[in-house]
Amino acid sequence: MAGRSKSRKRSAAAKKQAARKEKSKDSKFLFKMLQRAAAVAAIIGCTVVVVSVQSEIAEKQNELEEIQKQISEYEAANEDLIRILDSGDTDQYMEKLAREEYGYAYPDEYRFYDTSRN
Repeated sequence: MAGRSKSRKRSAAAKKQAARKEKSKDSKFLFKMLQRAAAVAAIIGCTVVVVSVQSEIAEKQNELEEIQKQISEYEAANEDLIRILDSGDTDQYMEKLAREEYGYAYPDEYRFYDTSRN
């Protein structure tokens, strides 16, 4: 009987060891799957970040182009004003500005507006 109990103990121990190995294999498999899932998630996240940064860059470049156009327009207007100031013809310029931009007129002046076009 002693031989049987030893073999039973060995088979029970072998079963426990096989179960541990199986758990170890399962946990290693699960760990590898989690690593792969994390790597895929990181790659997807990086791709999303790169795409969003590229779109921001394109948007900022468009804004820069618009601002550069505005700078060109302001520089041209500034050059015109400098030319007027240098020529000494400021009175005529001020009168033109008052009439065209602000709608001013002399007290004895009559203005007629064509309202049939509206």
